[in-house]
Amino acid sequence: MILCPVLDSKQGLTLDYALGCTFQKGVKPMQIGIIAKKIGLSVDAIRFYERNALLRRAPRTQGGFRQYGEDDIETLAFIRRVQGLGFKLSEIRGLLSLRGNRVQPCAPVRRRLEEKLVDVQRKLADLQKLEHELRLALRSCNRELRKPSAHCPVLRDTNNGKVKHNG
Repeated sequence: MILCPVLDSKQGLTLDYALGCTFQKGVKPMQIGIIAKKIGLSVDAIRFYERNALLRRAPRTQGGFRQYGEDDIETLAFIRRVQGLGFKLSEIRGLLSLRGNRVQPCAPVRRRLEEKLVDVQRKLADLQKLEHELRLALRSCNRELRKPSAHCPVLRDTNNGKVKHNG
């Protein structure tokens, strides 16, 4: 099947030269809604990826509908998978570039995965510190609530943004 952007009547389509056309063997092109359901993404997300050059601009039918093929499905599934691993759009763009190379060296991907892991470990450590501070603040509140004239220690006592802990 040949997919082409909408051509006006003055442009000709020949087998020698068809700028913007793609040839897809044995695959029926699909519209955006079908792709969205198949991949588990919203239509808006797919349009967003296309606008931000993470997904190639889809050729359109005469009626203006985007037409996607199997390669697009694979690209969208890849984007969704690496987003699930915590990669940002700019990082995904780099991974897509590596994925598009004929030779797909694993070392650069491994390095990116290691960097992402270090980042996640740092965030986890920060969250554990936050959890500890929240537990201390709750303990202070619980102690204060046992008193007849309770005054919230979180609102009252601060020292550089942290709750004072008595005992």
